[in-house]
Amino acid sequence: MSRNTALRMVSLTLSSGVELNAYLVLDEKPIRIDQKLKTLSQYVQQYPSGWKKRLELANLLFARGDIEQAVEEYRQVIERQPLLIEVRLKLGKLLQLMGQEVEAIAVYESALPKVGNQATRQHIGGLIAVCRGDSQSASQAFESAVSLEPDNAAHWLALGQVQMGREDGVAALRVFDTVLSLNPDDIVALIGSYDASRAVGNVSAAQRRLSRVLELAPGDFRALKRLADIRCRMRLVSGEEGKQTKQIISCVLQLAPDAADAHELLAYYHLFRKEWAKGLGVLEQFTKQHPNNPKGWYYFGRCLFQMGEYQRAAEVMLKAYRLYPTDCEIYRALCEILPVTSPSTPLDPPQPPLKRGENPVNVPLDRGTSRGSNYQVTLASLIEEMLERFPERWSVWTTAGRVLVEWFQEIERGCSVSLQGTQLQPQLPDAWFRHGRVLALSGKHREAVEALQQGWQLLPQEGSYLQSVSAAVWLGESCRVLGDEAASRKWLEEACQFAQELMEFDPAMACYWQGRALLGLGDIKGAVEAYRSALSQRLLYPFRGEVESAVKRLKGRGRKGSRAKA
Repeated sequence: MSRNTALRMVSLTLSSGVELNAYLVLDEKPIRIDQKLKTLSQYVQQYPSGWKKRLELANLLFARGDIEQAVEEYRQVIERQPLLIEVRLKLGKLLQLMGQEVEAIAVYESALPKVGNQATRQHIGGLIAVCRGDSQSASQAFESAVSLEPDNAAHWLALGQVQMGREDGVAALRVFDTVLSLNPDDIVALIGSYDASRAVGNVSAAQRRLSRVLELAPGDFRALKRLADIRCRMRLVSGEEGKQTKQIISCVLQLAPDAADAHELLAYYHLFRKEWAKGLGVLEQFTKQHPNNPKGWYYFGRCLFQMGEYQRAAEVMLKAYRLYPTDCEIYRALCEILPVTSPSTPLDPPQPPLKRGENPVNVPLDRGTSRGSNYQVTLASLIEEMLERFPERWSVWTTAGRVLVEWFQEIERGCSVSLQGTQLQPQLPDAWFRHGRVLALSGKHREAVEALQQGWQLLPQEGSYLQSVSAAVWLGESCRVLGDEAASRKWLEEACQFAQELMEFDPAMACYWQGRALLGLGDIKGAVEAYRSALSQRLLYPFRGEVESAVKRLKGRGRKGSRAKA
């Protein structure tokens, strides 16, 4: 992606009525697009058999975000010029975005007999596999394409996107770095490298990538969104820093006023300023204006959950699930929310897929049987469905394992399910850390220490404190249960050091982990101070609830001595 390219957010309405946001990479920034559209439309009407001007018209419609009209024009171009492979690929991509995978596959397959280049054929095979949801075959096809044309960035970028979809951050990082070795200023690769670096825990490298994108494309939506998210996590929401953060969010909203994730940024900006009602109101208003946008409901549900409104969060997140039951993030959010929901209020079970023309918001709800049995069946079926839908994502297995252990007390199966995550991504530290946590919750602390140490060995040498601090705390706690006080103290002291490094990036979570480490070290007074600091930094739920309870419990103990041995 060169510096002359641009990005446009468009809203797509699927055949089910669901509204999705998609981001289109344009070859260049459109200038005076409306006037050109009028001129080209008149020309095409006057000379309907031509294809060059019709292709220009299709490209302009694409640039403006009129996807359905662009699709129709591209189809007519292909009828007139069937050997234009790039047009077929663009048409297939648009059909994918519209959720018409069957039609997209047909377009891709129709291109294959007309392509002699073997690398291109492999690339198209990868696109077909993506449409079929077969990420393993897609990855293999794109790997074949890059082996045949190692200097073609398009093959590498497609491979990196598939690997990120599989949550293989280690492999994706290698791919994006390869693209950057070919072109250090490739913005798509830089942003992909940022996301992959974050996934493997290398925050320092991620920050460098994002800074480079902002130098090259200061108005890029994706970069500004990530920058605003970072600043909100840093709690740069007051004074002059707060004004800068608000300006960045305003730019994001101006670039994509109908994007759910842009409104999520504004909501959290208000939440971290203690403007609770205003923050929730941003997302509530968005869901009213875009009732069929599942991401809007997802962000609203997460926001409610992190504000401690668990029951309402569950109801809202289930709306997102009913709208779009193919989103992995929605499944994982439900696995986090449902177990802590009050058992006094019934939850709506999942609904069947929507029919064409059916309004998702008005789908009738079946309350089912009593709260207790209906709730467990909903959560249990959700876990099985999640594992079946996303078998190649390591986080799905560790999430399911934890729920099985904590909620259903299925210790052996939960640990076995969680282990699958490490088998899928044996080089990813966080997969081992999350599995180690499941083992610890199961009471298998010796195995937990082994898993956590395995993940620790895989951490990058610098910038890994996002994962290091929590892993060190868990290691310290498990070592203590095993009676190894020396090892426990060593790990907890390391956690305190890593927490200091985390302060700049996420002060609320840094103070939380610092308090937890100090508590393990027996420093009651220090733990209380750290916990109170976390609360003052607008720590979110469920951590906030844990900290509030701990502060009440520890206040009396702190007076007896700040260095009492645990």
